[in-house]
Amino acid sequence: MATRLMLSPKSKKAEGSINIGVLLGLFIFILIGIVLLPVITSQVTNLTGGTNPQVTGTNATLLNLVPLFYILVLIIVPAVIAYKIYRD
Repeated sequence: MATRLMLSPKSKKAEGSINIGVLLGLFIFILIGIVLLPVITSQVTNLTGGTNPQVTGTNATLLNLVPLFYILVLIIVPAVIAYKIYRD
């Protein structure tokens, strides 16, 4: 006689239910991102601007793009997570 393990099936989510942990994590992600944005922009400005910039040339151009990509990440990541929540 072989013993058989009965695994409980995954419980289905009720219609319209939202995982509160995902929403809380998303809120914390956005909050920390917004709080750190001025720090990042001021550091980029300090490194690339002023009378004696520490970073010049092509490196300065790329460094000036860091806040742009940071903002794009702050927009795209929540959008993807919201899409996944909506799709489910």
